[in-house]
Amino acid sequence: MKSDLELFSQKLKILRQKRKLTLEKLSELSDLSPNHIAKLEASKTNPSFNSICSLAAALQVEIKELFNFDDLKDKEFIKDEFQKLINYSDVKHLQLLYKIHKDIIN
Repeated sequence: MKSDLELFSQKLKILRQKRKLTLEKLSELSDLSPNHIAKLEASKTNPSFNSICSLAAALQVEIKELFNFDDLKDKEFIKDEFQKLINYSDVKHLQLLYKIHKDIIN
């Protein structure tokens, strides 16, 4: 499973590419060096709070979007989360989960 830093790095790169920004252009918009952004995208350094704020503003997203990793979770993570649901649910909740699953696949 990927670390939070790796997920942040991946999300940053995806958001930059989605907005068709080069490292240099994001650097100009955020007042961070291209080298620093490259290190952030490569999970080589942790972002400071100021860097996070600058990147969010430059990417025109709320700060929380930089930490929304739901779309990046791998299959193993999702399987682990479902296993937790199964392990800690009572019979009523399990029946409901099963019904939802059946409704989705049909």
